Amino acid sequence: MFEVRSLRPSPRLSAYVRAFEARTQRLDAQVVLRPLPARPEQFLEFYLADRYRVRDAATGAVDTTPAAVLVGPQTFRRVDVLLAGDLDLFTIQFTPTGFHALFGHPATLLTDQAHAADAVLGREIAEIGERLQEAGSLSRRALIAEAWLNRRLDTCAPDPIAWAARRMEAFHGGVRVADLAAAADLGERQFERRFTTAVGVSPKRYARILRFRSALRLKGEEAESGWAAIAQAAGYVDQAHMIHEFRALSGETPQQLMRALAPARERHSPEVGNLQSTGSPVA
Repeated sequence: MFEVRSLRPSPRLSAYVRAFEARTQRLDAQVVLRPLPARPEQFLEFYLADRYRVRDAATGAVDTTPAAVLVGPQTFRRVDVLLAGDLDLFTIQFTPTGFHALFGHPATLLTDQAHAADAVLGREIAEIGERLQEAGSLSRRALIAEAWLNRRLDTCAPDPIAWAARRMEAFHGGVRVADLAAAADLGERQFERRFTTAVGVSPKRYARILRFRSALRLKGEEAESGWAAIAQAAGYVDQAHMIHEFRALSGETPQQLMRALAPARERHSPEVGNLQSTGSPVA
């Protein structure tokens, strides 16, 4: 079980950043494999001790992550992660449209990719990584990240796509795209183009990934529930539909994937609190 500690951003930044997270673990000689099936998250992650190694799911080739990596939504199981050594990670989890709003890049730049962060965001990433390493605690690291991101807020403007993405999250993908487009006062094609640019994937694909993640979460919370009940609760037509989607998004059946995920399962501790405008973490 890997513990994840998180801290919410200040209210001013909350439309763009979901949380700041810390993961620390000493595995010594042990190597733990973590499959990475399809997922909706976009994040910037700094490796402040040993780095992850990643194994290509298709070829088996293994590589080491850069010191800071920028990851977008993944639509299939592209890689697996090999966890080993002394791990000390600091992660900035963006909201679905947060990366695009803050940095101006289309989120499709990140789709099914993991870029060296400095290649996309510039040389200042190395300096921020050094400051994060020196800071030590989650709260101090979050303050450094806040100060950096706050400088970009002047370029951000309200966007109906952000509301639509949050709505899709709230209903785990169970929302009609036509209804979201109408609520955003956009034609369906215009809505789909803007959504894909801001979120990284089309609305329909995003809904599929959210439904898949909902099924995983439900099974994790209700281990005794059968897969037919999970399929119904997650909004699939039936269990066969769910199995088809699991194979498309993870390369595994539901049972196979849950077994593969078990050794590297994460436990999210209660949030420490949020950062206020004073720069102080408040519970």
